Amino acid sequence: MRNTLEEAVDFEDAVMKLAKIPIIADVYYIVAGARPNQGVVVTRNREGPADIWPLDPVNGRWYQVETNYDHWTTPPPFDDRRTPAIKALNATGQENINLDTLFKVLSVKPTLNSITIYTTVMSAAFPEMYRTEVRKKT
Repeated sequence: MRNTLEEAVDFEDAVMKLAKIPIIADVYYIVAGARPNQGVVVTRNREGPADIWPLDPVNGRWYQVETNYDHWTTPPPFDDRRTPAIKALNATGQENINLDTLFKVLSVKPTLNSITIYTTVMSAAFPEMYRTEVRKKT
């Protein structure tokens, strides 16, 4: 991860490096670039990318919601944080999204749940725009 951040020449290079670099455990890399529409979720297993899921604003996907379950599967009913997050993002609307409104989306139960450790929102285009909050157990 660190080498990718230090060495990637651009967004596409970073995505490809993260998709191919050897890793020891499955992971979701959520990657944002500094330009519009540069966003992707890279679902990795030890062998390589299981999926690369880019933004697709032309078809209405101006955001992606990734929780602890592969996006192509149905989350279990006891831990469906995806559906409420999607509803909240759609209700907020793309024109109203900023770090504060995104943080609010991530702070509403059940998207925020009792085992959430911390929440971070940030902007690749404006690195000074960054917020992390360690969550209290509820």
